[in-house]
Amino acid sequence: MDFSRSTPNVSDLYTGELQPILEQVEQKRQHARKRMLISIFVIIPAALLLGLLFMALISGWLLAICLIIGVVAAIWFSSGVQKEYRNFFKGEVITRIAHLVDPSLRYDPFGGITKETFQHSQLFRQQIDRYKAEDYFSGTLGATAVRFSEVHAEYETTSTDSDGDTTTEWHTIFQGIFFIADFNKEFNGRTYIFPDKAERMLGGLGRMLQSWGSQIDRRHGELIQMEDPEFEKIFAVRATDQIEARYILSTSLMQRLTEFSQQLGKPLAIAFIDSQIYLAISSTKDHFEPPSLWRGAAMLSQEDIGEYLQDVRLAQQIVDDLNLNLRIWTKE
Repeated sequence: MDFSRSTPNVSDLYTGELQPILEQVEQKRQHARKRMLISIFVIIPAALLLGLLFMALISGWLLAICLIIGVVAAIWFSSGVQKEYRNFFKGEVITRIAHLVDPSLRYDPFGGITKETFQHSQLFRQQIDRYKAEDYFSGTLGATAVRFSEVHAEYETTSTDSDGDTTTEWHTIFQGIFFIADFNKEFNGRTYIFPDKAERMLGGLGRMLQSWGSQIDRRHGELIQMEDPEFEKIFAVRATDQIEARYILSTSLMQRLTEFSQQLGKPLAIAFIDSQIYLAISSTKDHFEPPSLWRGAAMLSQEDIGEYLQDVRLAQQIVDDLNLNLRIWTKE
């Protein structure tokens, strides 16, 4: 998708708006790395030497205490360093990229789609035992209000073996980008579009697709056969109102969803509820995070910025590819 008509290209961003900030990011990274090395090679050895001294003068158990204190202090110090670096990167780089994609797009690194909103989509009916959402974007792109964030929802299982030992495991319900947009039409029923497991059970995300399949039940409505064969290869449609579902999924929209899914290259589930469209885009990538403190390269490259820009532009791509700004209906 070509967004050059509405946002600067990567080269312009890199050499213009972001260049001074990226230099500061690199300085922060170098400084944070030095402080991390201090925590590893100064604090812990110092605690060890102090413990050995106490052991020789007083008692051996003081060695263990000093080592524990040293390790805890090093972890605490390292965590603070990483947090400071991460917050600076997100607050300066990602915030600026969001604004350059669209001035209305606001970014909150600590916010996210709420658990209640996620559940309201009814795309996932598994009980959620652990939920995390971060990197929240919201704004109005053209005439369409949008919001999205990273989401990781999990459920817990426990098992006991013959020896009475209990094992706890965490299983992913959904991990990826969860996107919501105004569809400008009040729906009477609920329409769901799921990845077709029979066609899409490939790659490292297969387990997530299986999880999706296990959660689809009669409450999602009846299975509807659509007339578009390419769409049918990728998706399975369920709805509580078949007539409304066929009205929503026009020939044009099915073609757009097919093309968008193919460009995306990731499992995609969609729900039309109330007057909103919900998109769950599966991804194991940790988006919007700063480069590692230990990366060998120096300052962020133009290619690095291109990846961040592509992730933020996802909202614009959805609005454009699905033609959400075309108000063919009037909301009641």
